[in-house]
Amino acid sequence: MATVGRGGDGPGPLERRAKLGGVRRRERELRIRVSDVEYEDIHQAAAQAGLSCSAFVIKTVRTAIHEQRPLDGALVAMHAELRNASRQVNAVGVNLNQLVRHANAYNEVPESVSWLAEYCFQVVRRAEAVIVELGRRLP
Repeated sequence: MATVGRGGDGPGPLERRAKLGGVRRRERELRIRVSDVEYEDIHQAAAQAGLSCSAFVIKTVRTAIHEQRPLDGALVAMHAELRNASRQVNAVGVNLNQLVRHANAYNEVPESVSWLAEYCFQVVRRAEAVIVELGRRLP
């Protein structure tokens, strides 16, 4: 029986490439463009880490994905909160227009105006707090 590789003393290159860490071989290719300086930086860092450039880039990107800084998640959460606040302020504006129309038509101010005004102030204060926190976290 013939063996592929280095005289039967271990798996050869073809056998090693068949599996990658117990999973299927990487079959996808990702091409990126880098400057000369970036290219040299990547090669030096890979050499210092004792890895091929491909392995170094994959390890670095995977680490970045798995160790995302709280900043990234916090920015996403703040964005969602600001979008929600924007919807709430819009809804309050619609309600205030309806209440003003009622006040003008019947010459009376509905009881819900004070509650709605307080709610509006709460939403605006929360939005302002999120904006301040967002400003602190941005570079």
